[in-house]
Amino acid sequence: MLYCISYMPFLLLVKKTCARCLSWEWTITVFTGITDAGVAVIGSGLSFLQSLDVSDCRKLTDKGLSALVEGCRDLRTLHVSACRFVTDELLRALSKYCHKLEELSLQGCANITDAGLTVLVDGCQRIKHLDVNKCSKVGDVGISSVSKACSSSLITLKLLDCYKVGDESILSLAKYCRNIETLIIGGCQAISNDSVKSLAAACYQSLKRLRMDWCLNVSDSSLNSILSQCSNLELLDIGCCEKVTDAAFEGLDRMGFELKLKILKVSNCPQITVAGIGQLLDSCYSLEYFDLRSCPRVTKAECDEAGLQFPECCKRSQIYYFEARIEMAWALVWKLVGRLQQMM
Repeated sequence: MLYCISYMPFLLLVKKTCARCLSWEWTITVFTGITDAGVAVIGSGLSFLQSLDVSDCRKLTDKGLSALVEGCRDLRTLHVSACRFVTDELLRALSKYCHKLEELSLQGCANITDAGLTVLVDGCQRIKHLDVNKCSKVGDVGISSVSKACSSSLITLKLLDCYKVGDESILSLAKYCRNIETLIIGGCQAISNDSVKSLAAACYQSLKRLRMDWCLNVSDSSLNSILSQCSNLELLDIGCCEKVTDAAFEGLDRMGFELKLKILKVSNCPQITVAGIGQLLDSCYSLEYFDLRSCPRVTKAECDEAGLQFPECCKRSQIYYFEARIEMAWALVWKLVGRLQQMM
C-alpha cells in the first residue's frame, strides 16, 4: 500500500515511483490536498492500480478522476466520498474503462443522479459494494438499474438519507439481489411495510445487517417478518421507527430457530415496553450490544421487576442509558445553578 502524503514533491515522487513499479498491484490513499494534475499522473503511471481512496479530496473534479480511470483499467475499488465536484461524468468514465470494478463509495457526492448510476452499471456489472449514502438525487430508477445489472454480485448497498428511494428500490432488490448481506436504508422515509416484507421473504438466507432507522412507515408487520424469516441477521437498527410496538416481537419463540442478533438498536421507539423486550430476549442469546436509549417505557426498575435476563456478553451499560442521560442532564443543570449562585 502506498500512502502519498507529501505535498510539493508529490508529482515528482509519483512519476519516479510509477516508472519503477509498473508491474505492481497498488492500493493508494492520497492526501486531501491533491488536485486533478496529481491523480492524472497516477493514472498515466500506475496502470496496474487496483484500489484508490481519494475521499475528502475536495479539489478533485471529473476531469482528473476520469483521466485516472482511463489509465487504470484494472481498478477494483474506488472511494470518492465527499468529493463535492464529482458528477455523473465520472460514472460514465468508470463504465467505459473499469469493467472489473467491485467497490464504489460515492457517499456525499450530491451531484450523482439516477442517470449516472444507470450508465455506470452498463459497463460495471461486477459491483459488490455500493455506497451512495447522502446522495440526495438518487432514487428508485437508479437503484433498480443497479439491482438488475449487478444481481449476482451485489452484497452491500448503502442508501442512508436517500429520501427519493422508496418501495420500488426495495422490491427490485428482493427480485434480483438474493445475495444481499448489508442494506442501509436509514432515513428513506418513503419505504413501507410491503416492500420490507418482500425483502425478508426473498433474502432471508443472505441478509446479515439491516439499518432502517427513521423509516417512519415501517411498523410491526414488516419488522416481525424480518425477525422471523432472516435467520442469519446479526445487526438490526430500527431507531426512531415510532410505529413499532411490542406486537413486532410476538411469536418469535415459535419460529424454529434462535436469532443470531449481536447488535440491536431500538432507540427512540416510544411504544416498545418491557414486555416486548422480554419477548426479544427469549429468542436472542448472542446479543453483544442493545441500544434502548430514549425508550421511555423501558426503565431499569421495570426491567428488574420483570426479571429480565440479559445475555452475559451484552454491553449492559447501554441498556439503561435513557435514565442515565436524564440523571446526567439534571447534574449539569444543578452544576450550572450553583455557578450562577456564586456569581450573584
